[in-house]
Amino acid sequence: LWCWFQNGKLTLDTQVDLSLHPEQHTIHCLIDVPRCYESGYAIVEQDPDTGIYDIAYVLDDYENERLRQILNTTWEFDATVRSGVQGFIHSVVGIPDDSTDPPSLQSYDVAQGVQEVTGYVVDLYCWDVRNGLALDTSVDLTLYPEQHTVHCMIDVPQCYESGFAVLQETSVGSGTYEIAYILDDVLNALLIAEIEAAYPDVDQRSNFQGYTWTATGVPDLAQDPPVLRSIGRSSYEEFTTTTTTPAPEDDGTACTTNPDVVSATVNDLTLSITRDCDAETVEIQMEYANYADQWLGIVFGEGMLGHALLYTTGDGSAALSVHPYFIDAMNGAGVNPNTGDTWTVTEHSVDGTTLQLTLSSTFAETSVPFGSASTLTISYAFGTSDTQLGYHGSSVGRVRSAFTFDFCTCSSVVTFVEGVGDYTTVTGPVVDNWCWYDNDMTAFDTKADLTVDPYNHTVHCMIDV
Repeated sequence: LWCWFQNGKLTLDTQVDLSLHPEQHTIHCLIDVPRCYESGYAIVEQDPDTGIYDIAYVLDDYENERLRQILNTTWEFDATVRSGVQGFIHSVVGIPDDSTDPPSLQSYDVAQGVQEVTGYVVDLYCWDVRNGLALDTSVDLTLYPEQHTVHCMIDVPQCYESGFAVLQETSVGSGTYEIAYILDDVLNALLIAEIEAAYPDVDQRSNFQGYTWTATGVPDLAQDPPVLRSIGRSSYEEFTTTTTTPAPEDDGTACTTNPDVVSATVNDLTLSITRDCDAETVEIQMEYANYADQWLGIVFGEGMLGHALLYTTGDGSAALSVHPYFIDAMNGAGVNPNTGDTWTVTEHSVDGTTLQLTLSSTFAETSVPFGSASTLTISYAFGTSDTQLGYHGSSVGRVRSAFTFDFCTCSSVVTFVEGVGDYTTVTGPVVDNWCWYDNDMTAFDTKADLTVDPYNHTVHCMIDV
């Protein structure tokens, strides 16, 4: 601001008119000259009609200091080097104050009370439902959160669906931990994605214990324990999709509609359920569009525990047909046939990669409460071999989406988290889209050809410009 206001918009060292050529303002002048860096900074923008630059916003103290740190860490402390570097484009997220002249910009982080918290993460199922005991190892997480396996936190539905919290010691050196913040849905999704990327081998996750994470968000102290809410910097969003099955008019008799027919689609699987309360029968139609000689299972519940129906190919442990199972533990020993239930396959066909099944049963012959339930939630999984009907394993694909069927309104809802359900892990150097598409795949600052040398792309270029 000294150059702009006190020096008539002329740079101190080169006497360039900044209202015409702000790109010629040296880094040396911006951060090495006391009168300049002590005066603070502003973002200028160009009038499209006149081509003249003027101040758009004056930065507050927080953003001034942040900008100084960025400039100081980007260029080594050498006045000769910094004098040869001109122009710096900076992006700031803030709250505008147009009551000042020129307008000022308050840091978004300061305005929102953004905080960072670092600590061991735990899932709320182990912490709340199991009173702080890890599900797989029974370790006391209030004393030993560093012994909580990655497998327990992100592979077990009860655990990852319950959400997560960041722990901190009750006092420095106490050795006893408590919840600092519960994470909101966006931070939960971001955490799961980062852990999965760090530990892509599902079979090895039981060998890794303790995960420390730094969460950034806005504390909601009205909750007990406090909740840390995302500041909107994540791309993960929650979607709710409603099927096209029309709901009957609400005349007070919706729940007595008979038969009830509901259907929905998640990814490659379409489910349709017909419930006849007069005849006390139920029919389930399944169409799986990505069939490749693997088993397919549906579980009546949001997680992968409870009553289940597994279609098996006859490759190993079960004959070609549909079999009732009951899953009561997060391991292979917990996946067992349910001989008390009876289902009849009335249709079975495979056309290329499309599997079609129709199953029927009576209310009396199944343990699933079709006769009394007003809503029913179903999850599904698939695997490549009948010999591995275990709860987990590399041959198993789990879909973190759920069908929720409402028999009262004859409608259905599918909920899932994009990026955290069916996913692909990809590893490689990252580039920003401007350098790639608008700058002909050339790094803005180093001029490196990113198609040949993507590692010669500075972090400064990617996140500061």
